[in-house]
Amino acid sequence: MINLCFLCGKVINKIDLKFIYNHQKKSLDKKHISIVELELKLLDGQVIKLHAYNETADDVFKNISKDDFITVQGKMRNNYVEIEKVSSSKKY
Repeated sequence: MINLCFLCGKVINKIDLKFIYNHQKKSLDKKHISIVELELKLLDGQVIKLHAYNETADDVFKNISKDDFITVQGKMRNNYVEIEKVSSSKKY
């Protein structure tokens, strides 16, 4: 089964970068995981929750902001979409 989705819409919340500490990992670079959570309002009015992790989260935090129109490629999870690739446009 292929789990791939493409979405486009407007970011409707402020983006915050958060860190998760994983004490079970031995190496220093694996102990911290960065995460951002977004809400995306699609063209038909639906609101979808998006998550991005690690390098993707850093890119999203640096380049995406509230009210940006974005296009997302990701994977569907239980109650959110995990972002794999994202591109933005400042106009909606």
